[in-house]
Amino acid sequence: MGIISFLYKGNATRLDIFLTARFPEKTRSFIKKLILSGEVEINGSYVKKPAYLLKDGCIIKFKKPEILKSGIQPFDWDLEIIYEDDYIAAVNKPAGISSHPGKGNYDNTLVNILIGKISALSGIGGVERPGIVHRLDKDTSGIMLIAKNDFSHNILAAGFKNREIKKTYLAVVYGLVTQKSGCIEGFIKRDPKSRIRMEINKSEEGKYCITRFETIRHIGGAASLLKITPETGRTHQIRVSFFKEGWPIVGDKLYKRKDILSKYGSLGFVKRQMLHAYSIEFSHPKTKEKIILKAEVPSDMLWAAGPKDSFN
Repeated sequence: MGIISFLYKGNATRLDIFLTARFPEKTRSFIKKLILSGEVEINGSYVKKPAYLLKDGCIIKFKKPEILKSGIQPFDWDLEIIYEDDYIAAVNKPAGISSHPGKGNYDNTLVNILIGKISALSGIGGVERPGIVHRLDKDTSGIMLIAKNDFSHNILAAGFKNREIKKTYLAVVYGLVTQKSGCIEGFIKRDPKSRIRMEINKSEEGKYCITRFETIRHIGGAASLLKITPETGRTHQIRVSFFKEGWPIVGDKLYKRKDILSKYGSLGFVKRQMLHAYSIEFSHPKTKEKIILKAEVPSDMLWAAGPKDSFN
């Protein structure tokens, strides 16, 4: 385990605040856990109080934690890397691939693929989620940002939290949406009748969510192609929002209605939910340059996409 040793100079300052400023690539919560676990030594004694006041002349030894081995094995997959530099990467996640390992699946997730494709990944997400700043549902395809170090991870995570990163999705929904554009708002929470479903309502119970959309085209008399820009990033937000409005995502096996499936039986050939994370717009964590990246529409959605210029 490596040790960093230095002499503190200055006015009395809280230990956690000082170390957070000294190591900007780490979060304050990470520093707090580090102190509480006895990884920081001051003047020869271990200090486990984040609020400990440093005084001029203190000698601080900061123990760098060992990188834990996850035991996660690489999974060979021809993953499209849309963009990569020393700080971040962007990949086109295929449908059918989970974002990270979880119960029942530790072998063929995006993380397993990334381990074999990208040389460095951030560690803030934990040993089972290296590099993962945000996620897509298993059967949603499209663009995902990957953090290659903790510095980038912190900045991207803050960007998502503060709604500074713009995500655009393409979705095919059942029915003919007559509105040219619209906005779905409500409060989303876990469905009390199902541990895997969410529900949305106006009762102010749960987390507020807002989803804007534009209708691009109608597909025969059975479906509509929508361009969707969620302003918040809640679990299943897009899927449950359009389900509530009576326009479920075509192929969604969780949010479905028997009457709609029966009415639009011509779409029975669809094997997965027609939801694709098409583009993402953000500021580069290091250069602050504005970047817009896109993930091409997958082959199993081309039947609905129409001319590319219609949704650019």
